[in-house]
Amino acid sequence: MARKRLKSFATMLLAMAVITASAIVSGGQASAAATPVKGFYVNGTTLYDATGKPFVMRGVNHAHTWFKNDLAAAIPAIAATGANTVRIVLSDGGQWTRDDVASVQNIIALCDQYNLITMLEVHDATGSDSASTLNRAVDYWISIKDALIGKEDRVIVNIANEWFGSWSSDGWASGYQAAIPALRNAGIKNTLVVDAAGWGQYPNSIFEKGLAVASTDPLKNMIFSIHMYEYAGGDAATVKSNIDNALALNIPVIIGEFGHKHSSGDVDEATILSYTQQKGVGWLAWSWYGNGGGVEYLDLATGPAGSLTDWGKTVVNSTYGTLATSQLSGIYTTPGYQPVPDNGNTPVPTVPAAPTGLTAAAGNGQAVLSWNASSGATSYAVKRAAVSGGPYTTIASNVAATSYTDTGLTNGNTYYYVVSAANSAGTSSHSTQASVTPQGTPVPSSSLVLQYRAGDTNSSDNQIKPYFNIKNNGTSPVNLSSLKLRYYFTKDGNQTMNAWIDWAQVGSSNIQTAFGSVSGTNADTYVELSFTAAAGSIAPGGQTGDIQLRISKADWSNFNENNDYSFDATKTSYTDWNKVTLYNNGDLVWGIEP
Repeated sequence: MARKRLKSFATMLLAMAVITASAIVSGGQASAAATPVKGFYVNGTTLYDATGKPFVMRGVNHAHTWFKNDLAAAIPAIAATGANTVRIVLSDGGQWTRDDVASVQNIIALCDQYNLITMLEVHDATGSDSASTLNRAVDYWISIKDALIGKEDRVIVNIANEWFGSWSSDGWASGYQAAIPALRNAGIKNTLVVDAAGWGQYPNSIFEKGLAVASTDPLKNMIFSIHMYEYAGGDAATVKSNIDNALALNIPVIIGEFGHKHSSGDVDEATILSYTQQKGVGWLAWSWYGNGGGVEYLDLATGPAGSLTDWGKTVVNSTYGTLATSQLSGIYTTPGYQPVPDNGNTPVPTVPAAPTGLTAAAGNGQAVLSWNASSGATSYAVKRAAVSGGPYTTIASNVAATSYTDTGLTNGNTYYYVVSAANSAGTSSHSTQASVTPQGTPVPSSSLVLQYRAGDTNSSDNQIKPYFNIKNNGTSPVNLSSLKLRYYFTKDGNQTMNAWIDWAQVGSSNIQTAFGSVSGTNADTYVELSFTAAAGSIAPGGQTGDIQLRISKADWSNFNENNDYSFDATKTSYTDWNKVTLYNNGDLVWGIEP
């Protein structure tokens, strides 16, 4: 029988008495594990990944331990939402079937394959005030530490889901003050997550005792988690004050779970999404599918690889959803990244290297710049000159993305650009210069916007994987059957080309592919996507969601995408991209043809 999860907040409210947890006893030792690597680390209220880039979680919870056979279907579908993190429900055997070390290694490997950071949590201690249940979770982590050590750059450990159901701080704090050192003494260096007391909904425990708990971590590598349902997230004022008060401790906080409503009231999910974006706070929506016991409305999807529910569409497609705000960890977007062994020291940021691969594409009165990410960079500055070699004038600073569009230029004039990278340690030297002469070809003006992200950032393998999302910013619906989009590339040979739609929110069977020839800069071929009537329409303010295209040659030989007009390996989350074109009833409405 499938397990069902129901948060019993009636029980929580009855359990208001303070129950002091007893000390945690260390568990047994696991066999020798892999060498630790430098992984996620904390500095102030920011969580950094192993490349030194700030990492803001955007993702979902997946109730794996109750649906152990669905992992292979669920993880690719979750990745297709643009999520950068998935929080996985595990069992230590206390209430449900134990997830052993081999199964956890399999989970991590599959998430890694789909560029998802894995947050693991033990669910058996949910709502319990007993130190023995927290002790059992600690023992569990120590018993499977071979799956954790050496994966510090891609695995985060949420010690125990919603341990300590009472709305009090002392017992909660004393429990974790024993649990954290036990994990560290066992050699577990992964970033740790501690849920608030009161079934995750009593953030006062963090405000009152958070610093005392954090002081017990010798690595200073932990974050707090608030679960925002009807009590911790019921209205805008509550959402904002809970986030602000937690950040005031100068320790990162995430919203480890949240819904749009719950058993005892509404949740202000709109403020959770918008305010976390404003504050750079991570979140993980509950949950992918499989809820029962009266909270089925919390399902984000209709099954492990099912279509999105209305709740799922909010989390994925809304203004502050995963497609719009999620950024993959730098370990998946930094060319040539290799895990670095941990020498036992906390990583200290160094001045980033100068950006490489700066390109400039001409538009009508504008220049579209893009460059490769610099390891450790937190922002970029763009500089422009009227003559080659400068002097340069800064035209944009604190640019978070690896692209920038310079507008208001004069067609026919040549402009020269360099970019520098910066972080808390300083600013890099300039990149190699790129020049561009804006052209008079008009850029289409339309309510339709075509977004792109690179599903595969490897520029020299045997497949091209461009992903697309079409947005309708107009006031009228647009039939998808009237639209066609084109992606331009060099096919690097004379082989027959093949194309597949691996997944699409509008239905892969409702999208057709065709190839054509073109003569232009960095392009000799395009692939055209068109839609059947069954694909439906894009509502005003709506979007298609993920469209995942894959291209290969008949002989599966390699491409060289570095010279492809539409390819940009730095765009790992959806970005407006005018090097892919969109047509409505045959008229160009978005993008610049090569």
